[in-house]
Amino acid sequence: MTDRLIGFIVAAGTGLLLGGQLVIAAERIDFLDTNSNRTVYIIVDPKTRRFDTYDTNSHRTGWGTITQESGAVKVYDKDGNRIGSGKLPGPGVKR
Repeated sequence: MTDRLIGFIVAAGTGLLLGGQLVIAAERIDFLDTNSNRTVYIIVDPKTRRFDTYDTNSHRTGWGTITQESGAVKVYDKDGNRIGSGKLPGPGVKR
């Protein structure tokens, strides 16, 4: 259940960050709890349209893909099992 929640958060956060253009270099995105403690982070590589997820101890917990044309995001655990999916918001969606 926790892995699915993390997958959903990662997919949603990636969608919020990359809803516009993929023109940035590899980017780190930190997710924080209500006490400003980092709970998970992701590294996004827009060239390969892939991202990797890490826990608070910098252990790789999974990865995912982003399809630019359709805006589809798929999230997998470190063993390759699909744990979530989502869709990026359109470029005209106000955040």
